[in-house]
Amino acid sequence: MSEPVAIARPVPRWLHVGAVAVASVTFVMLAVGQLVTSFRAGMADPVWPTEPWYLVSNYKLDLGYLIEHGHRILGWILGGLITVLVVVLMAGERCAKTKWAGLLGVVVLLAGYGEFHKGLIGQRDTPPSEVKLPIAATAVTLAGLGLALGSTAYGVLTRSCGARIRLLGVCALAAVMVQGLLGGFRVKLNELVGTDLAAVHGIFAQIVFGLLVSLAVVTARSPALARASTLVRVGAVVVAVTLFVQVVWGAVVRHAPTVLSQKMHFLTAFLATGFVVWLVLRVVSDPAAKARVRVGVHLLSALLLFQVYLGVEAWMEKFGQGVPSDLVAVTKENAAIRTLHALVGSALLATAVGLAVRVRQRGASPVPRTEDGEAVVAAGTDRPVLVGAGASQPGDPTC
Repeated sequence: MSEPVAIARPVPRWLHVGAVAVASVTFVMLAVGQLVTSFRAGMADPVWPTEPWYLVSNYKLDLGYLIEHGHRILGWILGGLITVLVVVLMAGERCAKTKWAGLLGVVVLLAGYGEFHKGLIGQRDTPPSEVKLPIAATAVTLAGLGLALGSTAYGVLTRSCGARIRLLGVCALAAVMVQGLLGGFRVKLNELVGTDLAAVHGIFAQIVFGLLVSLAVVTARSPALARASTLVRVGAVVVAVTLFVQVVWGAVVRHAPTVLSQKMHFLTAFLATGFVVWLVLRVVSDPAAKARVRVGVHLLSALLLFQVYLGVEAWMEKFGQGVPSDLVAVTKENAAIRTLHALVGSALLATAVGLAVRVRQRGASPVPRTEDGEAVVAAGTDRPVLVGAGASQPGDPTC
């Protein structure tokens, strides 16, 4: 005799913990990156690329310098963590040919990226206008990325179990790599393009964080079969998109404020607030949605209230001093407020993205267990049998 007592997991629990750890490190890295902007330390060290151990032999007792290099070190740590996570995810593919093709693609991608970085290190002292991109390394990197994406996309088309998670993982790894290059080129090309790349770097960071939060959500225990209403599913996406647009305008205000960017940041803030309030009310009135994202909507509401307060404080600190914003002296107090405002904005956007993913996720059926508490597995496999209407069974191509 058996009875359903648990919901199936798409991946082992420890892999989900790893995905959460990667997203958490990214959040810390975002915090340090915001401090770099708040203390105007983006060019504290114009040398790039640098090795992970560069700070050991080039230590300087300066707050801006240490913050900027702390940001770089966290970038190396994040790159290592997401690489390990993606390799393990790729190794979970059941089809041997697809698995080895995907793993080979990741290895080639990493090797090409390493050679690309090595080629730039060799030009570290070269004037920015004379720097040449390592073409061969670029080709190898793109080939590896194409193979990794192709193998995971093939898994999605053939309905291989967990293929969408692996595809998302490869996209997240590629995004982290691009973000690292954007941060580096922001330093290397500063005398050519100024701080324009700083805003792009900050905006793309939100995309990277959103991908990694999504990865943490989809590797969690699958939601129940009952789905949220179409209105909630669409509304959650609208909220996430609106918050992203609002964050984009916020990044422009933070790096290169104009009258237009200030107005748009304000207008989209009002729009986003209205959408969030509407979504929260819809979720609490929809039992299926509430069961899936109860904690998420509470967090979204709390972050929204805090963000409105921080927005007023940050605005007064930057534009309420009676002098041009670029002449306002940086103090620990106003740097803390601006940093916290930007960071809570990132958390608000990430929460909305996670909520949108969760309400749209395909539900899973309970796992039946024996009287001894053991999961019932399908014959010839080590995967649990799922029960209920529409349940995907081990070996089922829709798994």
